Amino acid sequence: MSNENISFARGIDTTELRGDCPRNIVNVLDAVSMARGISRNALVVEILSEFVDIELHKTTLINRLAGEYPHRAEVTPK
Repeated sequence: MSNENISFARGIDTTELRGDCPRNIVNVLDAVSMARGISRNALVVEILSEFVDIELHKTTLINRLAGEYPHRAEVTPK
């Protein structure tokens, strides 16, 4: 991903997320959001929030187990 595609926080709590998505995915998102009585955007935010929680958890585990600088750890030759 190039840096021009990265959105940096500018002191606000929300920002717009836009982009093309395959039609079949949008169709399922729409059906699920209608069945749950929420907006498509609310569903996408829920899905992305769960993704972020999982990724942050993985990162936390890696940092705890490998240390702050895992590439500097001494490796014993086999």
